[in-house]
Amino acid sequence: MLPEISILFELLVAGMLAVMIYYAWRLNEKLSNLQNDKAELERLLANFGESTERAEASVQRLKGNASESVQVLEEKVVKAVTLRDELAFMIERANNMADRLEKTINSGRPAEGDSGIVAGVRKQIPLVEDDEIGDGDGDGERSRKKSDLLKALEGMR
Repeated sequence: MLPEISILFELLVAGMLAVMIYYAWRLNEKLSNLQNDKAELERLLANFGESTERAEASVQRLKGNASESVQVLEEKVVKAVTLRDELAFMIERANNMADRLEKTINSGRPAEGDSGIVAGVRKQIPLVEDDEIGDGDGDGERSRKKSDLLKALEGMR
């Protein structure tokens, strides 16, 4: 019986060796696939690192451009606000001057605060009544009054 048991035992060991060879062969395939995948993973990680660096550089450029744009825009806003304030002041002054001029025209005398130009012109221009305009002796009278007016205006300059 011994030889039969030893044959059975050897067959059992041979079968186990065949199973072990099969598993070793499959394990070897999986390890080689893993090594190939590892190389692919390293390549992907390197590409990912490069992409990340490019993205960070792009973000920095965008931040720089944005800060420059903000600075330019702030300068323009400050300039616009200054111009708006100056225009508002000029409009207010023009309205005040228009009101004074209207009062002067309506009252027939210089308004307070006039620079003297209007008052000087009024003094130099002789007052003419409506009935005097029609009583003149034609073009000679009119041309004399016109020349007097021109002289008065030139005297202002």
